[in-house]
Amino acid sequence: MQPFREIFWNIGYHYVFYSLAALATGICVYGLLRRWQFWRSGWREKRDGGFDPGLVLRRIFLNTSIFKGDLLGGITHVCIMWGFIILFFGTALSTIDHWMITYLRGDLYLAYAFVLDVAGVALMAGVALAYLRRYVFKREKMVTIARDHLVLALLFFIALTGFMVEGFRLRAETLPWREPSPVGQWIAGVSGMSVPQALAAHRLWWWIHAAASLFLIAYLPFSKFIHVFAASVNLTLEGLRSNSYLSVEEREALKSDFSFRHLVMCDACTQCNRCAVVCPSSIAKEPLSPRKVIDETGRFVRRKGGFGLVPRPGETSLAKAGAVAGDPVWFCTTCSHCQRECPGAISPMDVIREIRAARVEGGEDVPVNIQEMLESVYKFKNPWQGAKGKRMDWASGLDVPVLSEGAKESRCLYVGCTFAYDSRLQEVPRSAVALFRAAGLPFAVLGKDEACCSEFIRGVGEDGLFSELASGNVDAFDRHGITEIVTPCPHGFHTFTNEYARMRPSMKDRRVLHVSQALETILASGALALENRGERTVTFHDPCFLGRRNGVYDAPRNVLRSIPGVRLVEMARSREKSLCCGGGGGRMWVEAGEGEKIAEIRVREAAGTGAGTIVTACPFCFSNMDDAVKTAGFEGRIVVKDITELVAECLPGRKAG
Repeated sequence: MQPFREIFWNIGYHYVFYSLAALATGICVYGLLRRWQFWRSGWREKRDGGFDPGLVLRRIFLNTSIFKGDLLGGITHVCIMWGFIILFFGTALSTIDHWMITYLRGDLYLAYAFVLDVAGVALMAGVALAYLRRYVFKREKMVTIARDHLVLALLFFIALTGFMVEGFRLRAETLPWREPSPVGQWIAGVSGMSVPQALAAHRLWWWIHAAASLFLIAYLPFSKFIHVFAASVNLTLEGLRSNSYLSVEEREALKSDFSFRHLVMCDACTQCNRCAVVCPSSIAKEPLSPRKVIDETGRFVRRKGGFGLVPRPGETSLAKAGAVAGDPVWFCTTCSHCQRECPGAISPMDVIREIRAARVEGGEDVPVNIQEMLESVYKFKNPWQGAKGKRMDWASGLDVPVLSEGAKESRCLYVGCTFAYDSRLQEVPRSAVALFRAAGLPFAVLGKDEACCSEFIRGVGEDGLFSELASGNVDAFDRHGITEIVTPCPHGFHTFTNEYARMRPSMKDRRVLHVSQALETILASGALALENRGERTVTFHDPCFLGRRNGVYDAPRNVLRSIPGVRLVEMARSREKSLCCGGGGGRMWVEAGEGEKIAEIRVREAAGTGAGTIVTACPFCFSNMDDAVKTAGFEGRIVVKDITELVAECLPGRKAG
């Protein structure tokens, strides 16, 4: 006789099981359809293309994002996920064998039985590791809530009762072959039951196991398990480069506060808290928790949409939503570290941006400084209340070619507001001019035609003003025939490369460079000869909008390594793990209040490298850390430099700063 397994061996009342199975399946399907309906209630995001199916599949099925920086978490998740998947499909294969095609016989059955045993052990081991990770080797700030215990306990119970059913069957049934089920064989051996006792125990635990399994199926769409589907959808959408940029006109026609993907994110979150571990605001003990924003936003939209929860009194709009009201949403620096760290590619900063947009549109809970900044940009085309006629003061005495005054040039040096109006930072564009001239690189500036890039305007949710300023800048680029834009500001670099390109097709044909990329090319070509100004140890602070948001890490480092006498050392958190300075997302106009200053934390990290100079490539980073050097007690020991002025100091004949 070939080895096989009788599906309903020792079990009667099959109709009861099938009735319960049909009920559980119906509840599951209903729940999944409701979830899909919930997601579909959001507006559709646009797609930028560039889908990488290999990357998406690796992240979904191999959990590569979970393993990164969390080996124990990766092993735990793989054990639970694949243990569950194999057991689920094992049950499905058994059903097919019973009702459709008989094929689980002989060696194939023996292999099948052994694999299911291994999967059961993996599932139980994964659950055990999950508890170790929560209570023994606890990840920083990890949060465990009641429904986590229910899910984990249910998984463990299903695997355990499955082994008990198998063990009691092997104890009661005499087989002419040895079942390749080590756990079941062990239970059969240690139970010490007589055959009648084993038969009774087998029937009892078979029904308990079946009931628990069917309950899991019915509970799945309403539990934390929904993340299995939601995270897969969200990872696919990220792979499609889904983005939430819409024109003002498109937004005015919306009937939902959030997009399809935003709603998927709310269901994809498992509350693992990895986002909070890397969030600069959370690190500084400010009131923002990205995890809570996603959780509470999900609760709000489900209440509002009537998806199983009762709306709170007066909770009619996102701007008035009690769950996400108040200051915390204004503490986000839009550094994107949360999204990069999240295994499910959830982006709390995108959800926060939509909440901010609702606040701005409704005129509620908007910090006074943000309101004043927006008013300044509206009146003066810059956030610093600088007169329009003073935008070129930085270039005094340089005889810079100005496009608005008749100069003809296809390469534009876009200076940006902070570099143009901050007296200390005006040295940066002046240094860029000196370097370009020394390298023989032709360029011109926009002059009075230059307006704020408006990156942080979009970041705080003022889409109408963003659209107006962006259109004006693109019109200026078009009017002057600009084909290449070089800017020392990562915020302008990001906005021209990403947001403007989505808004106006003509931007896609322009080359946009951060000044560090231009300097990298110039120095590699040998067009600049630099002098040694003495041995210096420097550390580079990666601006979020240059690094994480746009992947530019090597260019500034290659530039620093090209400077004679400069030794580059890295901070513990660098490149994609760099800690934000705290200036993005409109944070330059939001008072921190409680907690530490983010920039002071960063300066202390820099001091730990032994470097005497912190080099960055962003006006906000420069300002924040230059202030933090003083407030953290490092004045006279550490100086802050922009990479452009550091290079310019080494030009032959130029006085070092």
